[in-house]
Amino acid sequence: MAKGKTYTPERISFTDARTGVRLLQLTSFPTMSMSLSYYAMNFTPDSKTLIFLSQREPKRDAPWDLFRVDVDGLNLTQLTESEGLGGFALSPDGQWVYFHRGSVLWRVSMDNFEEEEIVGLDGIDHCGAGFVSPDGVYYFTQAYTPQGKTVLARYRTDGMEAVILREWEGKVRALHSCDPGGSGILTYEHRLLDYEGEEKGVFTTSYEFAHWTFLGRTGRLQGTALPPDRALLHLGLGEERPTYIAQGVYFWHSASTLDGEWIVADTNWPDEGLQLVHVPTGRYRPLCYARSSQGHPQWTHPHPQFSPDGRYVLFTSDRTGIAQIYLAEVPDELRERIRSGQLTPKERLLF
Repeated sequence: MAKGKTYTPERISFTDARTGVRLLQLTSFPTMSMSLSYYAMNFTPDSKTLIFLSQREPKRDAPWDLFRVDVDGLNLTQLTESEGLGGFALSPDGQWVYFHRGSVLWRVSMDNFEEEEIVGLDGIDHCGAGFVSPDGVYYFTQAYTPQGKTVLARYRTDGMEAVILREWEGKVRALHSCDPGGSGILTYEHRLLDYEGEEKGVFTTSYEFAHWTFLGRTGRLQGTALPPDRALLHLGLGEERPTYIAQGVYFWHSASTLDGEWIVADTNWPDEGLQLVHVPTGRYRPLCYARSSQGHPQWTHPHPQFSPDGRYVLFTSDRTGIAQIYLAEVPDELRERIRSGQLTPKERLLF
């Protein structure tokens, strides 16, 4: 069994040819690897280790296993080797990764790689993405019933309880994410729910982002506009219409630092690189160029996200022909130039 095996590092260090930013390719094996969702937490709280998915075999529909690796490319270790797993979510302390097998919640240790069964929930199947509340008490996932309903399921991570909080008729997109600031659960209807499933408010009933998630721990949403608009926006609970952060390139998927000061967004139509955006001023510059094919499969989308300390940006790219995961180290000098609005001669050529 490969589970628990630590592999020889696959890291490749280089600089972006256009921006000069240091990049580290963390995986190089000829099977596809990709980060978890850009609105999930991929990093441990100390920003030293991250988790990702890697396909077991180089063929379509091959199963995906969970791995961990340090940000320097060392300690590349396989955490799971079993089909039918999903909903991976890192615990807030970085010690465990929770996941579901069928309708049962499990966890695997980041240290000794042992798996533990937590608690099951009858009457559901085909669970989806999973999220852990910032206090580590609850694990949430979207699932379906044999009768064709969509449900929001809540598991206690201590194994004491598993319940269905809400139901929707038919198979719909329901659970979006958990607020890292602890305000509650976000649904695809832009509704904020508390941990009991009760509605706390609605962000908007009339505006639709292209993609969106929380603006760090501020309790606000940030997201990208649908074409033909080319903008980043933010929105508070009950505000209905968003406020512009930045306009210009077509921002595609975006994620923010935990303090909400910075956003990183990939771009498309055309691809103009991963943009580092200063939220208070709306100024932005290219951090690097993912050079991904940006087709329909999710592993062709960069889906960038910050480490908790904001020092690194994690993204996926199939620039080599096979999807791999990369880290870009965010230079302090670049942050200062964006804050001040100053451009280097090289940056003037990029805009």
